[in-house]
Amino acid sequence: MANSKDKQKQPHDPMFYVRFGYLLNRTGSLGAASMSDVLKEFDIPLPIWHILLILSQFPKQTVSELASHSGLEISYISRTVLKVEQRGLVTRTKSTDDKRVIYVKLAKAGREMIRKILPKIRVLLGVVFQGISDADIETTARTLQVVYDNLASNADAFTGNSNRKLIVAQRTSKYRKKPEKV
Repeated sequence: MANSKDKQKQPHDPMFYVRFGYLLNRTGSLGAASMSDVLKEFDIPLPIWHILLILSQFPKQTVSELASHSGLEISYISRTVLKVEQRGLVTRTKSTDDKRVIYVKLAKAGREMIRKILPKIRVLLGVVFQGISDADIETTARTLQVVYDNLASNADAFTGNSNRKLIVAQRTSKYRKKPEKV
């Protein structure tokens, strides 16, 4: 069986790639819009939801690590973390080892908010994945991860320089860790 790192024969039709990018972009946009609609009921914007979910999987993170996990820029995440902290959903604490390092953690209210929102998200995901087998979902997730990793690791291969989103993607790959159980 061919390894995903092996050079695979690619379709000759350039429209194959256009269609893939088009569907990926439309699906991501529609998914984000649908998720945002669900979150409106809880007055939680999508970036805040992402932060809460990241902290539920990776309990103690710096702003830089949160930026890497979310794929968003550090300055944006820093401002968003302040808003989330003001809402009482996260706490920030200084490291005992290095006073310059500040960790962000889920507060009790943040865990409760996740518990309140998850049932609605599960309903949405039931609609999103209706008629798709678990095996197909897993294959799609693995494929998208390989596509993401390929783009991140070759960000400057075509132009010689990278735009900001590609730089964030490279940083994300560098910091990728396995999630912890909370």
